[in-house]
Amino acid sequence: IFDFLSKELVRLQEERKIHAFVMLAERQRRMREAEESGRRQVEERRRQEEDEIFKQAGEGDWWDCGRLVVKVHQSTIDSYLEDIILSSMENTAEEQAREEIQRMAVEVNDIAYEMESRYVIERHIRGCLQQFRTCLTICFCGYVYNLRHGKGRAILFVISSLA
Repeated sequence: IFDFLSKELVRLQEERKIHAFVMLAERQRRMREAEESGRRQVEERRRQEEDEIFKQAGEGDWWDCGRLVVKVHQSTIDSYLEDIILSSMENTAEEQAREEIQRMAVEVNDIAYEMESRYVIERHIRGCLQQFRTCLTICFCGYVYNLRHGKGRAILFVISSLA
């Protein structure tokens, strides 16, 4: 009989341990369910708030920026796009102006070079004519005097100087 009672006692103790483990597991399960339920309620409340915000949007669009919802009015969008267009127009105009200035600078440079070339040729011709004038002094009386050689002689016709 003692053997039977001893085995029954061990069985009852094991049964109590199992029951305690079951109770502990059930308690932990209820706590996890409560936490999950709390998270679901918070999430549901947030969804309802967002739905209400979107329903109240009469004008403009709503943009979700993370947790923040921002209302963007059409006038704000228009002014933003207008700023972008104006800045791109200014950049394009500046670029075209630079290209036009560079083209005009090349033209002016070519014209200046051509004028300088003509001026050099003209100066050279004038220099030659000046040498010719200084070389000969022509008198209307028919006497020619050569400045280079310091000699003069009489001629019968009149030589006029080149002007």
